[in-house]
Amino acid sequence: MNTSRFFYGYWIILTGFVTLTLNWGFGFYGFSVLNKPIASEFTWSRTEVATAFLVFCLAAAAISPAVGRLTDWHGPRRVLLAGTIVMSLSLFLLSRTSAIWNFYLLHLFLGFGWMLIGPVPVSAAVTNWFSRRRGTMQGLAFIGIGFGGLALAPLIGNYLVPGLGWRGAYLIMASALLAVMLPMVFIIVRDYPRAKGLRAYGDAVAQVPSGSASRPGMTAGLNLKEGLGTGAFWIAAVTFAIYGLANTAAVQNQVSILSEHGFATTSAVVTIGIVGLSSAAGKFFFGYLCDRISPKYAAGLSFSFTASALIVIIQAYSLPYVWLYSVLIGLGQGGWAPNMAMLVASFFGLKHYGALQGALYLAFLGGSAVGPVIAGFVYDRTGSYYPVLLTLSILCFASIPLIATIRKHKSLRG
Repeated sequence: MNTSRFFYGYWIILTGFVTLTLNWGFGFYGFSVLNKPIASEFTWSRTEVATAFLVFCLAAAAISPAVGRLTDWHGPRRVLLAGTIVMSLSLFLLSRTSAIWNFYLLHLFLGFGWMLIGPVPVSAAVTNWFSRRRGTMQGLAFIGIGFGGLALAPLIGNYLVPGLGWRGAYLIMASALLAVMLPMVFIIVRDYPRAKGLRAYGDAVAQVPSGSASRPGMTAGLNLKEGLGTGAFWIAAVTFAIYGLANTAAVQNQVSILSEHGFATTSAVVTIGIVGLSSAAGKFFFGYLCDRISPKYAAGLSFSFTASALIVIIQAYSLPYVWLYSVLIGLGQGGWAPNMAMLVASFFGLKHYGALQGALYLAFLGGSAVGPVIAGFVYDRTGSYYPVLLTLSILCFASIPLIATIRKHKSLRG
């Protein structure tokens, strides 16, 4: 057992929470409240602005396997430090944007930085520090994703943009990210318990030998090539891609959708905070659930929340429907991070955890990238979000029985 009263791994959880709060509040939820004032200033169409989010997500998706490998071999700490610098610089330069081409280019680099300080290194750090209660601890760290929407999106949309303009908002975000993340990661984060003379929570022995930053070769599991060769991986990839597409199609357009339904912009922005709150609750709930049932069933439940939310927002012409949508889509979003992290650990093992999680993120973020663009394209052509939201809801419901069919590789079955 670890002898200290307060296990150092809980500092890793806190750091992961803060990291994901800033990462998602500034990078993901921030876009949904900044796109409208930027489009208004430059008279860009919704499709043109949404394309920046496509570039952002595709960049994050493209680099995610590499981030997983870097995390495996160099440890989460170095990856987080590099990502902080890249994302902060990208946010600063976005405050100086003047044309659509550099808006897209900077979202490319923003996507790189966002992925480098995203769930892959955070999840790897948590996994390194906890063998027992791993799902619950993942869920606690991942609450930061929802909290970023709850706390930072309304701050940006209702205070920073009205008070400082969208350029000033980008400057504040860049400064805050750099000022908080660099000292926090440098001082607190350690890749493995061994660095503090400890072992992982629930472990009888230390897992990693001196001089090794990574896990490969020390624990059971599939390597990247073996994982990609399984049907389970591709089923997970397809279903999480649909799930990501459905979530972003709704969330990144929800202010526009609700405005079209007659709600004031300020009221529509408040829903982002409610989504963030229910997403934060969902992170803990699904992390806790994954310690008790198979992650594939937990994933199916999160798919059902998202599918139901899309049906509700189609009919959201009164406040009760808006609140119900906000809770459902938040709970749906709450599941992806802990479910994906635990699914990789449970079905593919820990040998190349970062690489396999990064590969699965490639599929998830690929779907997430095209969601707002497809929704914006359909709206521009039809004047309604109804067709795309209904179609995505059906696909999300269809993913539930599909994800339930996956099985562990025979080498990992106990």
